[in-house]
Amino acid sequence: MNLHYISDNSLDDIKSNIKNNILKYASTDPWLEEYFGSETWNFPSKIRVEDIDLHMPISSTVHYDLENTKKIYTTLKEMTLAQACDERMWAYLAHHTFWNYMRKRWPVESYLKKDKPEEAIRERYFFMSNKGRALVRNGIARLWWYGYVSYDEERDDPFELTAMLLSKLDIAQSLLERVFSGNRDITRAVLSILHQKDKIEGKTITRDVFRNLMMYINQLGGVTILDALDQTELEKLIEDKLDALLLVS
Repeated sequence: MNLHYISDNSLDDIKSNIKNNILKYASTDPWLEEYFGSETWNFPSKIRVEDIDLHMPISSTVHYDLENTKKIYTTLKEMTLAQACDERMWAYLAHHTFWNYMRKRWPVESYLKKDKPEEAIRERYFFMSNKGRALVRNGIARLWWYGYVSYDEERDDPFELTAMLLSKLDIAQSLLERVFSGNRDITRAVLSILHQKDKIEGKTITRDVFRNLMMYINQLGGVTILDALDQTELEKLIEDKLDALLLVS
């Protein structure tokens, strides 16, 4: 099948009317076809994919993000970064193709008691205004992004670093919401060192240690051309700093 996009006008419509439509997000079935009626609200892209059958979350702690990341990224691995940054595709997938998954993973009922539940809907079903966080927050795009920044085909298990990324919520959030997160060499270098310390050396990386490491990399980006460093150099810088942080933690 071909991936579909929501048209620009249709996206603007539902995005500007989240507050009015918020109860529709509690619907058992997708609602856009009924909402737009005879109006053409989507169109096919040239991206060909097989059907993707996502695992349904069964609780707030058992949500199968790793398994679903493997499914989404394996299927859409050849997609370009420019294509991946198109909100229209992810909005279609969230509102239509993977509606049942979204209802299980991000139930609107959990947002209705918040001051601005429409902001939570915007975050998960659309793109936030903060472009650096948009791909990580959208309910479906995040699964592709997890794979994009961590997939390493040179490893026996190409998703080994993905498992490391998703092993703790704080790792994914702290790492992927940084300005350097689009550089896969940096993110994979960080995850490679974390994997080495945690899984092989048995050293515990606390939240504070990891956040200090992220601050260091951000600062390093201001004085060093990180993009010019190869994987070995990046891993050496990261490991040296992490070892120093572990000594004083």
